Amino acid sequence: MKKNLLLLLVFVKAFFAIGQTPDPPGKFIDIGGYRLHIDVHGTGSPAVIFIAGSQAFSFDWALVAPEIANITTAVTYDRPALAWSDPGPMPRSLQQDVYELHLLLERAGVKPPYVLVGHSLGGFIARLFEKKYPDEVKGLVEVDGTSEDVLLFINNKITRLRSLTQNRELPPIKTSVDTFTKIPSKKDMDDFLKMIGQPGIDPPFDKLPEKYQQARMWAQKQPKVLLADNGQYWAEEFEAMYTDSTYSLGNKPLFVLTSLRNDYPQSLGDSVRNELIQQKAKQQDRIAALSANSKHVVTTKSPHEIHLTEPELVINAVMEVINSVKTGQPLK
Repeated sequence: MKKNLLLLLVFVKAFFAIGQTPDPPGKFIDIGGYRLHIDVHGTGSPAVIFIAGSQAFSFDWALVAPEIANITTAVTYDRPALAWSDPGPMPRSLQQDVYELHLLLERAGVKPPYVLVGHSLGGFIARLFEKKYPDEVKGLVEVDGTSEDVLLFINNKITRLRSLTQNRELPPIKTSVDTFTKIPSKKDMDDFLKMIGQPGIDPPFDKLPEKYQQARMWAQKQPKVLLADNGQYWAEEFEAMYTDSTYSLGNKPLFVLTSLRNDYPQSLGDSVRNELIQQKAKQQDRIAALSANSKHVVTTKSPHEIHLTEPELVINAVMEVINSVKTGQPLK
């Protein structure tokens, strides 16, 4: 019996290894000739919308979203070209992501008010969404959210991404896929993986349930993922947000979770690593200052993926924001 079970497990792993598509946990919604994957659980209001980071997936919220679904509606989804979602219109902008999420929620029947929970780039998308639809968003949780003043280490120097702007106009919102969307071939993906190496389940993603670890391996090998979150206009969008002196969240509950564990590469040297972490702390304080009703919690235990290593921090943050939305009481 044990031998048969072992053989079955080996077969299942081999099944995924050759690229078999795992069953999507949610459903597909057509938003203009292309479908996005959305997973909705629970009932109640406000609906909590989880927005994953760059090149991340709906199931990366697996340690958080089910707990929130016990008390209200919890929504995870995959942006175009990620996991089960189809590639979307090209070229892409973060404003396109905002448009698609709004239409997706509308067509899925998930009605406002919303609490948005964004990790990394998803935190920036959450703020863009609130800026576009302020009456629909009642609260936000930033999980190590990307700042519009974010720093990168490029060509041996610290560079602000927004400083790379070419002052280009953003492409207009597209409502359907056209000939600009060219899906990469398997050979394109094979060549890419030869250059960067095969994807694996490194910490902290090993904390995900086994089925989602396997789904992550599958998703990272899909050729279409090369189209996702390509960042072509990020510099322009970050610069526009940074220079908008009128931008404010007013009194909306805003919970900011920040990782200040210094995981920058040792090869950068201590002075550069320390400068980057100090600048990040200032950037996160700037995000927290966007609302008169904010709370900022810093952890040095977790890496960037706080929702995987300390999911209880995210769960508690979401619950506090929900309570503030419902009662009108400030965050404490």
